[in-house]
Amino acid sequence: MVRTGGSSYVRYDWEDTFGTAAFNNSTHKAFGLNARLGSWTLGHSPKDLPRLNQVEVAQYAYGQQNGSLSVDFVLSNPWLFKALYGASGAPSESGGSYTHTWGTTGDVSGAKTITPFSVEVGFAGEDANIVRTATGCILNSLSIGTAIDDTVNCSADISYGNESDNGTTYHATPPNDNIGFPYTFAHGELRWYGDDAADTDASGSIIAELQTANITFAQNPALLYSIGSNKAVSSFRRVFDITGNFQASWVNNKKLLQLLDQIEKPGTSFIREGQSGAAVDAILTFTNGGTGATLKTITIRLSGVRPDSISIDGIVPVEPVFETINWRAKTASVTAENAISTTAL
Repeated sequence: MVRTGGSSYVRYDWEDTFGTAAFNNSTHKAFGLNARLGSWTLGHSPKDLPRLNQVEVAQYAYGQQNGSLSVDFVLSNPWLFKALYGASGAPSESGGSYTHTWGTTGDVSGAKTITPFSVEVGFAGEDANIVRTATGCILNSLSIGTAIDDTVNCSADISYGNESDNGTTYHATPPNDNIGFPYTFAHGELRWYGDDAADTDASGSIIAELQTANITFAQNPALLYSIGSNKAVSSFRRVFDITGNFQASWVNNKKLLQLLDQIEKPGTSFIREGQSGAAVDAILTFTNGGTGATLKTITIRLSGVRPDSISIDGIVPVEPVFETINWRAKTASVTAENAISTTAL
């Protein structure tokens, strides 16, 4: 009988040692709600070896093992940010709500290493279960985006360099999302600050009539191989890119002036939140609107933001006019407030 998603699961957990399966049934995690695998590819870098005096291939050789998979899901918990910024440390508590923090704001980020994890996908079958475990997984990029009348959708692009033979031990109780709140466009807010005090107040900094908002964290990592094994032994990070865009109603020229000031006023801090020492230029927040122990929020604070381009979608009779701003940031911090008190995530 054909296998379907109704008899499968996907879960992940952090590795203590790169390439060593990490699953502990008390801490394994769901990526989010409505998780699904977009693609899964495994290769072994084959080499064709021809021979003199013939035109057919005479033999094959095999190189490094390399795999990739993508997981799409609805944003509901913040734990995957550990793959970008490492452990969050002990959460602070206030009124039954706990605040977890990843990353830093300002000119320097401490995110220099990669946190590896394992991903397991299980299929229950009539003849035999198929359970595949990818170890030495690294998060290439995490994209988060939402639009009017949509959920907050995430896509995790993952590489790995270690997979052994399939197992058959099917995990009977797949992980449940321990927060389980599906964020949607209605739970989002974007604040974008200026340097002229014209749009840095509590209400004026909010992007009004926001249509879409997207952010992508790209580690640009690479797997490290060593002579003596076809499997990856470690990984390293290249330049950490934080980019995104948003579309909103075209109500003023403030974003346009910020773009022009990059050339006309070099060195000017053209975006800055008016909070002493905060060094925050833009804030993207998703919240359930709760208070105390029922509060669930994920807040991304961006520093060193620059607008890369501004496009107007066109001016036509009796239709609204929108502007789309593409931007880049130097650093970011992520804070999540929820009822989870443990750091074993």
